[in-house]
Amino acid sequence: IKAHFREELGQDLLLYEGGVERHNLSFEVVPLSTAEKLERTNELIREHIASTDEPGGVIVYAATRNTTEEIRDFLNHHGLRAEAFHAGLDPGEKREIIEAFVEGDVPVICATNAFGMGIDKENIRLVLHYQMPGSLENYIQEAGRAGRDLEPARCVLLYDPQDVALQVNMG
Repeated sequence: IKAHFREELGQDLLLYEGGVERHNLSFEVVPLSTAEKLERTNELIREHIASTDEPGGVIVYAATRNTTEEIRDFLNHHGLRAEAFHAGLDPGEKREIIEAFVEGDVPVICATNAFGMGIDKENIRLVLHYQMPGSLENYIQEAGRAGRDLEPARCVLLYDPQDVALQVNMG
């Protein structure tokens, strides 16, 4: 690229190298079984909300549409306001959920990787991966939705060895 600009346009470009490191994000892996995941998700979100005056938003990523709805139902049943977001929703419903999340009316979104691109919410303080993402690139992309305002945020992966089999089966 530098050679092209120099040869074709007579401009020397400076190279600025950057990485994906974000000093405001903390990363954790919590090993557990599938049977423990819903309760641990509930606990982590409650601990997060109780530990701060401004909890911001929470995103719980899952691999399938059904799982996002299962997590949402569990959290709602336990008194946490949550919505599910996935590609199976109609456009109007998606828009309503996104607006409610961005405005802070819905503090928790349980989503497939269809959620997040173009979402303008800087104060996401907790990103939970309920299941292992399909690739390291997906994980970095999804975890990177936390703390865009450069304030501290947590990224937690709930790890169950069965998640590997799920990813392999999903291709």
